[in-house]
Amino acid sequence: MTTFIGESPPTPLGPGPDAPRVVLVPEHLRLAACARLVADSAREPLAAARRFIETAHDLNIDLSLLWAVLDAGGAHVRQVCLAVIGAGRTAMIFLSGDPPRRRPPADAQALRERAALVHAACAALSGPIPGKTDKGVRLAQALLEPRETAALEALRAAGFTRIGDLAYMRRPPGPMPAAPGHPSAISLPPGFEVRSVAELLANHSHADADRILIDALSESYIDTLDCPELCGLRAVADVLDSHKSVGRFDPALWWVVFADHKPCGCALFSISPEHDSVELVYLGLGPSCRGRGVGSALLDRSLRALGRTLLMSGGVTCAVDKRNTPALRLYAHAGFAQFGVRIPLIRALAHE
Repeated sequence: MTTFIGESPPTPLGPGPDAPRVVLVPEHLRLAACARLVADSAREPLAAARRFIETAHDLNIDLSLLWAVLDAGGAHVRQVCLAVIGAGRTAMIFLSGDPPRRRPPADAQALRERAALVHAACAALSGPIPGKTDKGVRLAQALLEPRETAALEALRAAGFTRIGDLAYMRRPPGPMPAAPGHPSAISLPPGFEVRSVAELLANHSHADADRILIDALSESYIDTLDCPELCGLRAVADVLDSHKSVGRFDPALWWVVFADHKPCGCALFSISPEHDSVELVYLGLGPSCRGRGVGSALLDRSLRALGRTLLMSGGVTCAVDKRNTPALRLYAHAGFAQFGVRIPLIRALAHE
C-alpha cells in the first residue's frame, strides 16, 4: 500500500463480531439514505436526494446497491455506501461523509460504520450480480475530493489503496502552440505512423481493431508512470471496455501509434455531451516511443483533428497522475491548465 508523507498506515477494520450491522437499504428508507449520501455537499439534502433518485436510472445508477448502517431502532440512517457498476468489471464506491459543520475529525464509531459498509459492498460485488455481471466486479474504485477526509480514512481502513493523486486539466480546442523556430505542426519521427480506429475499421473487423488496441494498451503499460498500481489488476480487454464506456465513443477520435507497423501506443478521446467537452480518456506510449517526441506529435495531431471537427465550449479535459512528470510537462506545453485534484483509491475484488 502506498503511504504518503504525513500519513500513518491505516489500521484495517475488517468485519468481526463487534462490527456494525449493515443492511441493504429498504425502499421506505431510500430517500433518507440518498439524503445522507449527499449531505456532505448539498445545502438541502432532501431536495438533492429527490433529484438524485429521479435521475439515477438515466445515469445507470442502480439504487438497489445501497447499503446502510441504521440506528438501534432501525428507523434512521447513520451511514450509507452506494456502488455504481461500470463497464470492464469495475464499480465506483460512494460513501457518506461528515457534513461541513461536523468536519473534522470523524469519530471512531463513524469510521467503523463506514468501513463496515465498504466491506459489505465489496463482498457483495465480488460475486455475480443479477442483471449486471455474471463474474463479479474485478476492481472497486473511489475518487475523492481532498476535503473528503472521513471517506478517505474509512476506505483505507477497509482495504483500499491510495494511488497517485490525479490532476484534472483543461484546455480550449485547437492545435498545440508552436515552439519558436519550429513549424506549427509537429512531425512524427521516421518509422512511426498514427491511424485512427475509424481508419482501422475500414480494413479490419471490430475484433481485429480491438486486438490492435489491446496490443497498444499493453505496450503502453510497460514501466508506465501513469497509475502503475492498476497494471495487472484487470484483463486489458476489460480496460478497453471501460475506456469505450466513457462519454460517447467515436472511433474517429481514437488514434493508435505504430512503430514499424506494430502498435505501440494510443490517444483515446471521447465526447462528453453533458459537459459540452471532449475528454482525453487515455494517452499512453510504449518504451519504443518514449523520449522521441512521439507523444507531442500524437497529441498535436489529435488536438488539430479535434479543432477542425468540434467546437465544444467545455474544451478538452484530462486527468493525469501527479507523479507522472513527463505527462504533466506534455500537457502543460499543449496548453492544459489544472483546475482540480482528486484522490483515487482502489481495491481488487473477484479473481476470475
